[in-house]
Amino acid sequence: MPALRSVNKVILVGNLTKDPEMNFTTSSTPVCVFTVATNRAWKNANEERHEEASFHRINAWGKFGENLSKLLKKGMKVYVEGILTYREKRDEAGKLVSKDARIRAESVIVLERAGRPAGDDEMAAAQGESTSAHDDFDLDAIANDLSSQKPQAPASTESKATDISDDDLPF
Repeated sequence: MPALRSVNKVILVGNLTKDPEMNFTTSSTPVCVFTVATNRAWKNANEERHEEASFHRINAWGKFGENLSKLLKKGMKVYVEGILTYREKRDEAGKLVSKDARIRAESVIVLERAGRPAGDDEMAAAQGESTSAHDDFDLDAIANDLSSQKPQAPASTESKATDISDDDLPF
């Protein structure tokens, strides 16, 4: 019997609740943190309408996060793909105090810019394609940075020693 696979995939479409925050770990790894709100509406058995908002904390690491911090603004509708992660906090005795869920973004696409549809420039930049400049930020520079983060095939099969930077960290 073949081995069963695991899946950890989150897909959200919602609006940014505020401008993203750019933080750095103690080892200087950049982390962009932002919150996406999603809404759900339903009717109960009595046909009464109910609405519920959920807030999702998103992390984007490395150069990808730096680029997103320049591109994203409060109110934008975005499509986010990523994985679900958890962060635990413990007291001095090692007892679990809290555990909160976060989403590590792997892909972010701007769908609307604060109430209006995203232009082709924003869509292409979020997808890592080359575009023309925009009045708020240089989409060509952002797109080039995103493209440079794509993995490249090894040049040869020789074993070479390489330096590992903070951008190589998977978290």
